[in-house]
Amino acid sequence: MKTYIWTLPTRIFHWLLAISFALAFILGGEEDFLRLHIALGSFAGVLVLFRIIQGFNGPLYARFRDFPVSVKALTLFFTNMKMSKSEHPGHNPMASVIMLSILLVALISAISGILLSASEGTGIFGITLSVSYKETFEELHDVVVHLMLILVVIHLTGILADTVLHYAQGTLFSMFTGYKNIKAENASLTPAQKVFSIFWILIPLLTFFYIMLYQPVPKGDKEKTEEVKEKGESDD
Repeated sequence: MKTYIWTLPTRIFHWLLAISFALAFILGGEEDFLRLHIALGSFAGVLVLFRIIQGFNGPLYARFRDFPVSVKALTLFFTNMKMSKSEHPGHNPMASVIMLSILLVALISAISGILLSASEGTGIFGITLSVSYKETFEELHDVVVHLMLILVVIHLTGILADTVLHYAQGTLFSMFTGYKNIKAENASLTPAQKVFSIFWILIPLLTFFYIMLYQPVPKGDKEKTEEVKEKGESDD
């Protein structure tokens, strides 16, 4: 029996966050793609912010109150990992903890990145901070980004383990189709949740294009060096 667990907005969020974080991480060390890195990070941050809102008013299985994160639930999960998936149709206890951690760390990563840019004098999103804060935000951003990588590895490891233990139940493919091969209540979207989902995707996209087209971003070391060199030549 198939049960609809993950609605389309939740699945879209999952893949957009994965793609935007992966690209932002890959481009993070490339000065020529600094603007794109900031745009992707901001996109991910706004995306996560809306996911947090959805966690309080979203559909079944996406709401935080449906996340089994109690000590009792975690203990039972680790003592019997082969239990029927119908016990936890959505996130299992461990997946719930990792998912909540990913949301928190991703949001802190985006905020620290924005504050880092602001401390470099760009006034990103209208925020300008003293350059004295730059080193602090740079270190914080580096720590949370690597913490995010650790969480992603744990998440992927959990998916692999779940696939091995419960392959027939289709957890892996459910993030593409929305369905699991279990018996449980189907998730559904109310009209208000459908409208919310439109803004959930639209606003992060607008944020991305705003930064790409209009927002000043920090200058990379290469660009600063070229400016100094040009200024020196003009003075001569």
